[in-house]
Amino acid sequence: MEIQYRMETDVLVIGMGGAGVRAAIAAADGGARVLLAGKCAFGVSGATFYPGTPGWGMQAVIHEGDTEDYFLEEILDAGAGAADPELAKLLATRSTARFHELEDMGIRFERYEDGRYKGVIPCFGKRLRGSSTLGIAKIRRALWLQLMRRNVRILENTEFICLVKKDGAVVGAVGLDALDQPFYVRAKAVVLATGGGCGIYKYSLATPDETGDGYALALDAGAKLINMEFIQFIPGLTWPVKKLLFQEKNLVTCPKFTNGAGEDILAKYLPKGISEEACLTERAKHGPFTTADISFWLDLAMYEEAAAGRACESGGIHVAYDPKVLEDKSWVITSWLEWMNSRGVRPVEEGFDMIPHAQCFNGGVYIDKNASSGVPGLFAAGETAGGAHGADRLGGAAIAATQVFGALAGERAAEYCAGCSAADVSGAGIGDQLHARFGEARGTLADIPKTMEEIRDVMWRCGAIVRSAERCGEGLARLAELESAFSPALQYERGADVRRVGDLVSYLALSKLLLTVMDQRKESRGPHYRSDFPEPRPEFRGAITVKKEGGGLRTELVTFGKSESGAKA
Repeated sequence: MEIQYRMETDVLVIGMGGAGVRAAIAAADGGARVLLAGKCAFGVSGATFYPGTPGWGMQAVIHEGDTEDYFLEEILDAGAGAADPELAKLLATRSTARFHELEDMGIRFERYEDGRYKGVIPCFGKRLRGSSTLGIAKIRRALWLQLMRRNVRILENTEFICLVKKDGAVVGAVGLDALDQPFYVRAKAVVLATGGGCGIYKYSLATPDETGDGYALALDAGAKLINMEFIQFIPGLTWPVKKLLFQEKNLVTCPKFTNGAGEDILAKYLPKGISEEACLTERAKHGPFTTADISFWLDLAMYEEAAAGRACESGGIHVAYDPKVLEDKSWVITSWLEWMNSRGVRPVEEGFDMIPHAQCFNGGVYIDKNASSGVPGLFAAGETAGGAHGADRLGGAAIAATQVFGALAGERAAEYCAGCSAADVSGAGIGDQLHARFGEARGTLADIPKTMEEIRDVMWRCGAIVRSAERCGEGLARLAELESAFSPALQYERGADVRRVGDLVSYLALSKLLLTVMDQRKESRGPHYRSDFPEPRPEFRGAITVKKEGGGLRTELVTFGKSESGAKA
């Protein structure tokens, strides 16, 4: 691969979701020249701009009786021992200021007529906290204007495929532009804000660009990842529309769940002593699947019925509501019905099909209090970063994290740039690092779309709601076969589907890492359910980190304040 041209900046921000935009704003405010790049057009990528959601919900201490201490306590409680207390405290103490900064940028959060903010008790929370802003287009426009007023350069439809290092520090990155031409950006600092990796699952509430690029790039650069097994799965529709967020609070109405044969599925799975009403009432309290309460049985039932081939034709489980729901005038129900009807869904008249969808990674690149990855010159934010959230994550805390750690990454990246000079790397030096990442050209060309589809199926079967040593082993074996038949260097050399080569590299790297860590955590905690270890185990209370070492992956269980060496995988 020959570099066709070069660019230069102080801070390169890779990813144009909420965290990337906030990092770019903060870096520019810090006096740095900023280049903001993404795989898609501005404002249509990542979880923060996902088209199947009505807007943003963000945690902030803005309601009477709430405090930052309560916020921190709830983050750590939901995290179940896996959240880094230092990062969690940063999230709890800085989110409110970032919330008001968004208001200053023109983003309006919902209020009552008397001026009080509208809000709800968040998923896994205990107190009223935060508020929502509706209208993705309004959010997009407000953030765009902030970038333009700061002269931030924007590169759309650009994919970065390799971070470049010199003397142990990240000093730039190789990308493919909108015409698939390789180019190099010399940068004093790089911020990874590429979002998560939910796109590697057959069912996901994610845009197609979420292929885990940031995780794979950071891993290859020498960074650690943390809490990668903790992935949020939220019910999403499969019929009459696909990939639409379900909005769980309506479950208090106790709808019926049936498989493709019309059989009631929930009763088949519930243990004695747990009623359908009790299960669904608990499930209405949080969007994501968790093993922490009895709501667990609903997601398990839907997943296992589908895995057994008993789903509806759409792949989902049918949900039907009693007509009396239409008489319910509570805001929770009326606003939900209005939202569903606007998307062509008639919950009471026709019902709909749904199945758990991968929605958000709670882990990511393990950052420190400066949003640094531990590799000089490399920072991370948003869903790409990890440590602030543990096993389960408070609702609205993901958006808060994009703003808190996006701002922090941008600020610290600008400060880092002020203390260093841009490093020169020769074309040969860049070529050596590309070769180290992609290897020799060998074998035959791969059918990349077909391979990616198979990986999505493997991850759905082996690393989604139900996990086990057997399933992880089966998945890893199949991934090894797929990887052996894929030569990234050959694809680039032949110019064959080059836009998707980096995606498949990320798919394989992330999928292998996930199944490895899921196998290492021999217990159930938060959204990580092991059918062969169905209960939490005190010896696994903590976070699992993973990094590349000696051609493999090394895991370590970290209990904050001390660490215990883990197995080398």
